[in-house]
Amino acid sequence: MSHKLEQRAIKASEIRIATSADGFKTLSGYAVVFNSPSVDLGGFTEICSPGMFTRTLQDSPDVLLLRDHSSSQLLARTTAGTLTLTQDAKGLAFTATLPKTAIADDTVENIRAGNLNSCSFGFNVPDGGDKWTSTPDGAVLRSLLDVNLAEVSITSFAAYPATSVSLRSCPPSVRGLIKRMNSDGCDCDCPECMADDCENCSDIACEDPNCQENGCPNQDEGRHKPLSLSERHRLHMRLEVARRK
Repeated sequence: MSHKLEQRAIKASEIRIATSADGFKTLSGYAVVFNSPSVDLGGFTEICSPGMFTRTLQDSPDVLLLRDHSSSQLLARTTAGTLTLTQDAKGLAFTATLPKTAIADDTVENIRAGNLNSCSFGFNVPDGGDKWTSTPDGAVLRSLLDVNLAEVSITSFAAYPATSVSLRSCPPSVRGLIKRMNSDGCDCDCPECMADDCENCSDIACEDPNCQENGCPNQDEGRHKPLSLSERHRLHMRLEVARRK
């Protein structure tokens, strides 16, 4: 079973900058903080559970440190030895030795200026990697227990937005409690579908049959044409802007 890539952004409590004797700059901070509830992600909230990275870190994954989730703006990488990830009781900490590149220098200066003050992480959830529960007051909570980590990013937005969150793993007993804004029965989580505008669905991987029935443009025959890196980056930033409105 394929699992969608999801992304989350949090306000970084602190991103530290240091310069070594040989002139290389180092960034460190927390990409993920455990037990910190998200904002409403479309009828439910979410928390990152302690230990959720244990398996994926033991597998020595190839994780990237990026600027705004753009693979063309690479800052560090675990397999290159320039990015170190450590899970502790607080969350997922990172330390990165930055290359002497324009994007690295720009990132450092924007962090110093306060323009970049958030961290984000891209991941997908394997089968059984999350748990959906309902509280006595009817609220729905998703707990992330085990994820496949793909990348962490330094970002400018500080919400905790949903990006391509699939509700299909939510059990029916809990799913019925989720109060969604879409009245057409579509479970797609893009801003357009959440506003009952399936004809302009922006989820390029949408497979929801109700969305297709209501005119989803991404389920046409030509929808599998791959997007370029710049197109994916523009789409991501457009989604983030729409969610912050």
